Amino acid sequence: MEVTFNNHSGAKFDRALIRELADRVSRKKWKVSISFISRSAMKELNMKYRKKNRPTDVLSFNMNEGNILGDVVICSSVAKENAKKYGTSLKAEIARLVAHGLLHLLGHDHGKKMFDLQEKILGGIYA
Repeated sequence: MEVTFNNHSGAKFDRALIRELADRVSRKKWKVSISFISRSAMKELNMKYRKKNRPTDVLSFNMNEGNILGDVVICSSVAKENAKKYGTSLKAEIARLVAHGLLHLLGHDHGKKMFDLQEKILGGIYA
């Protein structure tokens, strides 16, 4: 997968790890963008597209035009809160959100099958 990054939040993230995760999700020549945005920007997107008036950790926007798969948008401050809540590192939480968002772009819906696949993709990242 070809990954482009947009960082509008000042978050630090491991580009090599994200590219590796993208390749674990799919070996196809998809193009995907991964953006890190502020809490207020995520709240706006979540309200506009999901009618929920709060920020969320990750949203996926499927384009599926030619080889363009879509966009994964991550709120770095919510990811940081999640990491603390789940007792994991921010790096591991961002990895989880990237894998989760990419699986949604590929058409997976929440459920045991998706979460099992997500954990398989993340294999070793939480260590």
